[in-house]
Amino acid sequence: MTEERKSPRERHVAWAKERLSSEWGKAQLRKNLQAGFEAVLAAPVGELFEVEALAKLADHLASDPVVSKTTRPIVRTFFMLEMARLREDPSKLEQYVSPEARALFEELLERPDLISPKFVRELLGHPAFEPIMRDVLDDALREFSEKVDPFKAEWGLPSVMKIAGPLAFGLGAFAKALDAVREEFQKRLEPERKRFLQGFAKRGLKTVAEQAIKRSSDPQFIALRKELFAWLLEQPVSELTAPMTQATTELSERLGHELTRHNLGLEATKRRRRANIEMMVRAHAKQPLRQALATYGANLAPDFDAIVEVLWPLMRPALRSPEIEGFVEGLVGEFYDV
Repeated sequence: MTEERKSPRERHVAWAKERLSSEWGKAQLRKNLQAGFEAVLAAPVGELFEVEALAKLADHLASDPVVSKTTRPIVRTFFMLEMARLREDPSKLEQYVSPEARALFEELLERPDLISPKFVRELLGHPAFEPIMRDVLDDALREFSEKVDPFKAEWGLPSVMKIAGPLAFGLGAFAKALDAVREEFQKRLEPERKRFLQGFAKRGLKTVAEQAIKRSSDPQFIALRKELFAWLLEQPVSELTAPMTQATTELSERLGHELTRHNLGLEATKRRRRANIEMMVRAHAKQPLRQALATYGANLAPDFDAIVEVLWPLMRPALRSPEIEGFVEGLVGEFYDV
């Protein structure tokens, strides 16, 4: 059918479809998107949001199907790709830390309450550290014992025998006699030292924990934290992420997903989430959304040009879909059917 033979209804519907998917339609999307956004910011919070509807939407977005089937695949893909790239990144970590962030980190590291005292006590009080402490103390006591042993130390019997000259023969015989006594003494001392360390290691770790907590604000401890942070910034990113093998990365991702899925699904989490939504909506119900956001120092200023450039390629095929074309045809065509 030629254009001239089409009815006004058909020509109008065709014109509307073409118009909406043209550059004019794109320009109108940009214009109306910003105008609509400004209207939303000017509207009272109580008119924009309904507590039950928001809570229902939040529960849906936090539900296992959404978290597992939608959010996780996207997050997992970006996480795995990013880790793969970081393992090959030769740049130092400091490249990713701005001077402002570094200053804030150092200010944070000056805080004495950076780590919970309860956590320090629990960590160093764990039985896994006791064998380590026993071995360290055992080596220290053994080395000390050898250094102060009068039969071996340079300041002991060997030195006396050098000074004694001819008389050293008698001292040598005496030393040999005492050597047997010394060996027997060491045999008996060994189990006693082990028994002593068995109990002292735990007390020693407790002392270490208490001293670490007590001295956390000392200049030396603050300097230690800052020096460790400075050392960390100097390390290549590839070396820092090297221990994160493919298997470790996979496990970390699974762990993050399971923690998120489990905690978002807890009834206590749902109650807190709903209570927070209700509190925020009711507190700002009569305020325009822009003013409510400003209360928290938030200022929404979207780049509408960038948004439209992303949205328009998505909207063009949508506008050509049978459902949308049917909607336009019904909206425009019904005018002629009245």
